[in-house]
Amino acid sequence: MRAARSADVPAVIGWRAEAPLPLLCALLRSWEDRFGARVLAAIGSTLYVSVASPPRDRRQADHIALEHLLTTADDIVDDPPTPFPEYAASLVDAPLWRFWWD
Repeated sequence: MRAARSADVPAVIGWRAEAPLPLLCALLRSWEDRFGARVLAAIGSTLYVSVASPPRDRRQADHIALEHLLTTADDIVDDPPTPFPEYAASLVDAPLWRFWWD
């Protein structure tokens, strides 16, 4: 089976992680449309996403950071526990997003 969109790759390949796969793919589709996000790799339980047009300001980054929390990725929620303002600020102009789950 082929993935019609980069956002569908994790589901099509049967990627296994503690990620909520249907929600994650829906978020990836939205990020693909809004930010030109593309799944680069799924290695083990880590997902790498290239972002062609990342958030340019803090307001936009705050919104995206909330969406990142929905992924339940451990590197955002638990390890290390990064304060929300710091995490959101790190997304401004960031061309690569990384998510991992235990």
